[in-house]
Amino acid sequence: MSKKTKIITVIVVAILALATIVFVYRDSLFRSVSVQLPAADSQVDKTSSMYRQYAEMTGEIYDRSFIANMIAHHQGAVDMAKLAQRNAKHQELKDMANDIILAQEKEISEMMAWQKEWGYPSTSGDTMMDHGAMGMMDEMEGMAAELRGKTGDDFDKVFIEQMIMHHQSAIDMAAPGTVNANHQEVKNLTRAIVAAQSKEIVQMMQWQKDWGYNQ
Repeated sequence: MSKKTKIITVIVVAILALATIVFVYRDSLFRSVSVQLPAADSQVDKTSSMYRQYAEMTGEIYDRSFIANMIAHHQGAVDMAKLAQRNAKHQELKDMANDIILAQEKEISEMMAWQKEWGYPSTSGDTMMDHGAMGMMDEMEGMAAELRGKTGDDFDKVFIEQMIMHHQSAIDMAAPGTVNANHQEVKNLTRAIVAAQSKEIVQMMQWQKDWGYNQ
């Protein structure tokens, strides 16, 4: 091999080695950034007490507590949404209220069926046994009470404020279940709740801005 050929070979090898280093670095940097950035459509607050409470639960313990409390939580949202059907000023809120009622009544029925199938205490009517669910129902009733007697912009402003907080607590209850739940049905439901209610929070925050409710 001539001296010139050796030099060319060394240069080619060096270029290939440098290209490999650059590629590996860029790939590592991309993966690092991807892991650190939160999903754009997720409103999960991992610092909230609600999230931390449910993140400590796993398996059957998570499923039982989540279902009992989410039934009560959903019922509160349905009650608030029914008030919006009658008293909201903006049609956009009435349309969202209709969507909330349809989606969450269906999910309530599913969760009550799971309670029966899996032998969990019922959270319906006088047979309710879960103390956490009892507290959740009291909290939801308090939120609905703040809406009663309000109409027009007064109603819409308070409804949006309350429903954003309501959705946020549901998201923080559900998010740990995407990993921690025992039953696949619960995992699927928690993912659906996080996705749907994150989207609705973003929409309601935009309405607050558009309608001047942030002032």
